[in-house]
Amino acid sequence: MLCWLFFLPVTLVLGLRGPHHPQGHVHYKPKQDGPKLTQDSQLLHDVEHIQDDLNNVISEEYLKKMTPEELEFHYFKIHDFDNNTKLDGLEILQAIRHTFEHLKLGNNLEEQSENKKLNIETDFGYVVEMIDQVLAEDDVDKDGYLSYMEYVIGRQKDQSKKKKFIKNE
Repeated sequence: MLCWLFFLPVTLVLGLRGPHHPQGHVHYKPKQDGPKLTQDSQLLHDVEHIQDDLNNVISEEYLKKMTPEELEFHYFKIHDFDNNTKLDGLEILQAIRHTFEHLKLGNNLEEQSENKKLNIETDFGYVVEMIDQVLAEDDVDKDGYLSYMEYVIGRQKDQSKKKKFIKNE
């Protein structure tokens, strides 16, 4: 409950900043039954999202040539708003919120209908749970931040689990 009282006003304030680029494309959105945020390769490798956040500093062609590790580094770095090499819950929220921000309007009725199924305002509790899960599982030193090293180790740990699971099937 206390979490709601803190994050809801923050979300509403962040929502007032408006879109920062045209809606020429649709961002991938995390799914409720999908992987943990730090395991969601489709989210972390969203070239258009990274390009938008880099304000076209890096060409789309160059971004498409990046390795998955390079894309993940840039995804992490562009959401580290205070440049402390760590992501806090609000920075993670903003990274996810960015994907929802572009889903509200949609380009056609079918898109608009799909977008209504999951958006930051109606599923805020779920988004908070996703962030809490990442911090609970990957914040090794329990300082309330996800350092880049913790992020990388968390990704590797979960990828190892996936490989073992697939191997045992």
